[in-house]
Amino acid sequence: MVYTGGSNITSPSQVVPVGHTAMRLSHSYSSIKLFENCPLRYYRQRIKKEVVDEGGEASKHGERIHAFLENRLKGSGLNAEVAQYEPLCASVEKLARQGTLHIEYELVLTENLTPTGWWDADAWLRSKLDVLVIIGNDAVVMDWKTGKRNADQFQMQMFAAQVFKHFPDVQRVKTSLVWLKTMEMDTEQYTRVNMNAIWAEIMKRIQRIHDAYDHGNWPARPSGLCRFCPCRHDCDYARV
Repeated sequence: MVYTGGSNITSPSQVVPVGHTAMRLSHSYSSIKLFENCPLRYYRQRIKKEVVDEGGEASKHGERIHAFLENRLKGSGLNAEVAQYEPLCASVEKLARQGTLHIEYELVLTENLTPTGWWDADAWLRSKLDVLVIIGNDAVVMDWKTGKRNADQFQMQMFAAQVFKHFPDVQRVKTSLVWLKTMEMDTEQYTRVNMNAIWAEIMKRIQRIHDAYDHGNWPARPSGLCRFCPCRHDCDYARV
């Protein structure tokens, strides 16, 4: 699908579909970043599907920590590997007593920015929130990070934008990137008046992916990330 408006979009209602690509594309924060890091890898991994990212040790470690925290907040205990996160989990539970706690909560929108299911045919923009707490007109979003601190607020902006679409009564969203190695946090707050600019940025980034598809333009973008890429063994541009 191709959108009109480009970077001049100021509201989701201004995003008008004017055509459709042969392959229906769906998006998430991780897929958008995948394209921005290297369009060629995006093409081989998500369009041709000729390579599969099985993840390295760092990503597998992150998945394991996420699973431990998810189970703890659903009622299990923490083992010795992650016992240091008990105060963090207790603080989430204390906050949740003021409202409703959602763990690993799936937020999915259609192209028309209406809620749908994760596996539904019209799923277009997917996000999964590690922690979501709804307290009246307020929402709190937390995202666990097991890597080096690198606060990309675009992810949290996208989460906030989707929370507003799924919970019409929510007027404010507080987001926190929680860096588990150091227990530092990068926190921001968004209100509904922020949303036009945020949706414009989301649509601008997605437009670039559709433009690449429509023009068959998937340039390689070699970087330090090449050594983690599943395409590195047969990519002429890889820096390994």
